[in-house]
Amino acid sequence: MKRLLTVLLISCACFAGCAGLAGCGTTAGPDTGKDRDFEAAPKGTKWVGLGQVVVAVPDWWSVGETQCYAPVEDTIYFDSGAAGDCSDAPSPAEVREVSALAVLDSRSGHGEFLTRTMQPIAEVSGHDVVEAKECDDWFEGICRQLFAVPDEGVVFAVTLTEDGGATYEEIRDSVRILPEALTTVPLAVEAGWTPTWGAEPRDAQDLVKALKRAGLIVEIETADMSEPDSADLPKGSLLDVQPALGGIVDVGGTVTVTLAG
Repeated sequence: MKRLLTVLLISCACFAGCAGLAGCGTTAGPDTGKDRDFEAAPKGTKWVGLGQVVVAVPDWWSVGETQCYAPVEDTIYFDSGAAGDCSDAPSPAEVREVSALAVLDSRSGHGEFLTRTMQPIAEVSGHDVVEAKECDDWFEGICRQLFAVPDEGVVFAVTLTEDGGATYEEIRDSVRILPEALTTVPLAVEAGWTPTWGAEPRDAQDLVKALKRAGLIVEIETADMSEPDSADLPKGSLLDVQPALGGIVDVGGTVTVTLAG
C-alpha cells in the first residue's frame, strides 16, 4: 500500500512554459493584506519546489520515493548529495527507468559545486535562472539535466524517461517565484532526505520538527490501523502530509501530518 503525497491545486488549460500569468488563473489565500495571488499549475501538473521557488511537474509523480538516495518511482525528492553504503541500493537500470525531480540546496557544498559553471539563460521575477550546459554524470550511464535559481538557493536536477509526462524544457521553463506570503512545505528532514508513506516513527517526528523549524503550524492526525486490510505499520509511522512536501503553503500556515494510530 502506497499513498502518493500530492498537493491539490486548481489546474488550467495552459502549458508549463506559458509566459506570465495571462490565462493561467490564480490561487489566493485569506485577505490579510499580503499578496497570495499565484497562478494555478498547468493542467495535469502540480507546483513543487524549495523556499520561494517552484516548478511544475506531472501531478502523478509521488514524493520521496527513493532508495539509498536514488529515485525508484516517478518522484520529487530532496537530494543532499550524500552517499552511503547501502545493502539494498537500486541498480542503475532501476534508476534509469523512472523520471524524477531532485531538489538541492545551492548553498551546500554539493549544490555550490553543481552551480559553479552554470550560465544565465533567463530571468524570472528579477532572479537569474542558470543552467548547466553539460548534464551531470550521476549514476553509470545516467546523467541529470540541471538548472538553478542561485540567489534563492535552489538547484533542480531532472531525469526523464520517454513516458515521464514532461520534457526537461517544460519543467525548466515553468520556474516561478512565489509571492512573499507563500512558501513551500520543506522537502527534507534534518538528515537531508525526503520521507514518504510508511516512514518509521522516528523519521515522522523528525519531519514534524523540520516543519516547525520552518515556521509552520503542524496539526497531527492519527489513522485507525486496526482494520484487517490496513498496512502493518508501527504506531506513529508517516501516512500523509497535506499540503504535500514541496507543495505551496502560506507562510506560517498549517500543515496536517497523518500518522498511524
